[in-house]
Amino acid sequence: MTIHGVDTALTLFKAGTLTRTQAARKAGVDLDRFDELCVKRGIASAGPSLDPSGPSHVDAD
Repeated sequence: MTIHGVDTALTLFKAGTLTRTQAARKAGVDLDRFDELCVKRGIASAGPSLDPSGPSHVDAD
């Protein structure tokens, strides 16, 4: 796990470019560790109110 890889993965996940699974893979960590990194950075990850693949930035209107 490199800091640059983690930062890039978190940025792309937050922007909705990568799913949670893709971002964890890009960061070189498992999903549990990726969720921990998201919490540390204040990024919404999988949770009871979110789809397990990550946040959705689609406007339903």
